[in-house]
Amino acid sequence: MTVSVSKRMLRVFLYGGGSALLLVDLLLLLKSTLTGNYVPLVPIIAGIFTAAGLLFIVYAEQRAQMEDKKNHRRIARVATQLTNPLGHLQDDLNRLLKSADQLPSQHRLQIKRMATKSNILLNNVRDVFLSMQAGEGRISQEIRVYNICALLQEAHDRAAPLASASNVELVYRAHCQQAPVKVDRRLFLIALDHLITNGLQYTLKPGLVNLAIMKGHKYARVIIQDRGLGISPDDKYSIFTPFARGEDAGKYDPDGIGIGLALSRLIIKEFGGTLTWRPKPHGTGTEFIIRLPLAK
Repeated sequence: MTVSVSKRMLRVFLYGGGSALLLVDLLLLLKSTLTGNYVPLVPIIAGIFTAAGLLFIVYAEQRAQMEDKKNHRRIARVATQLTNPLGHLQDDLNRLLKSADQLPSQHRLQIKRMATKSNILLNNVRDVFLSMQAGEGRISQEIRVYNICALLQEAHDRAAPLASASNVELVYRAHCQQAPVKVDRRLFLIALDHLITNGLQYTLKPGLVNLAIMKGHKYARVIIQDRGLGISPDDKYSIFTPFARGEDAGKYDPDGIGIGLALSRLIIKEFGGTLTWRPKPHGTGTEFIIRLPLAK
């Protein structure tokens, strides 16, 4: 809200200053013409072009912002139209799965597989449109102060069933009890889910993924460390590039589309933080680090 108000005040100031400058220059031009004094004519004309150029730039910037908002609304509408039917399909499959005790085991397995695939498809569509919206502007809906320790615990609990099914031990260590940060809870959990799931999928089985939270004087740091394949030298420059995947990625995550890390970085950046990774020898795992400013 403060940033929006500041931009609006700056635009008003530039509009007012440009208009006043243009008016003064036109009056000076009229006076010079009426008095026949053409000596200051060149600087006056230069001032007119400068003021007109300033007004045009401010107008063009305002028009571009309006177009960005229109595109943002269009993307949001299409995303809703795609995700709503997929969400209903997923709900129907889950309800069918709960009441499928009398069905043969192979039919129950098919329904469970369909529910899993529909969930993957729903998340992939969501991530693509979130990335598109992030390119048009902010995607946060409600930024509030949260205890990041509690959010990381929630993300750990959400990922625990996948970790158990993947034969990976998921360990969470909190080196603090309270670390307030300003985030959009839904988006931040999406980013954490991507980073944790990424570690679980690429960790060699049986394996270990560590989550840790540390609080400094001005920042909180979240560390997600796995003991998987790591990042090869050929892939290290494209790790945060949307839709980029390593050569061996399909063996461990056949349904991935290569957008999770890029989206996570966009989300963390929107909260004033950074998402980085620490280089390690190939085949010894990967370590991602989230750094967020503490809320005052």
